[in-house]
Amino acid sequence: MSNEKLFVHVDGMDLAGKTTATNGFMKQTGLEWEIRRNRLSLQNPIHDLADALRKDEVYDPEVIGNLYYAALMADIRGFRRPTINTIQDSTIILRSIAFHTVRNTPRLPEMFRDLMKEHPKFDASFVFTADIEHRRKRLEKRMRETPEQVSAEDMMVITKPEKFLAMEACLVDVARANLRSVVIDTSQLSPAEVVSIMQSNVPTAR
Repeated sequence: MSNEKLFVHVDGMDLAGKTTATNGFMKQTGLEWEIRRNRLSLQNPIHDLADALRKDEVYDPEVIGNLYYAALMADIRGFRRPTINTIQDSTIILRSIAFHTVRNTPRLPEMFRDLMKEHPKFDASFVFTADIEHRRKRLEKRMRETPEQVSAEDMMVITKPEKFLAMEACLVDVARANLRSVVIDTSQLSPAEVVSIMQSNVPTAR
């Protein structure tokens, strides 16, 4: 992989153990890491606007989706490979394709899929998943310990499990086909086992 720094992607729907796995992986490598969440760039005012309007529920999902599309386009056009070891924690493109495909939003799924051929690739890509029962147990723990961190997306495992799983299936299929993602079901795995799988797929991080 030459002397380039590592560029590792982690993704997945909520409550799949992604944060625990990522933190364990970074610690185990003994390397210094930067984390980029959702956006590919360190700064993207279009993405900031889309996030703010989505949280305020000012506009409908189709309008917000088009803003995220513009944010992703700006990210891609201005992309430069990171010069330090970097974890890309989730991507606009996978989340948007999954959400708008299941929602049947006009045009947007195809628009985001068309951008995939221009999207940066990673040295390693992982998508985390878990069964609904394990996710519900994790949600119960989160509600007890850090209720301020519980999001509407988290609650879908209780309120809309079929839609949640449909989005996950779409995300996994797109990630496998386009990013050659390794899919890790954390339901029956310990954190150490998950980290071991990650390390075995990022050879220079051993």
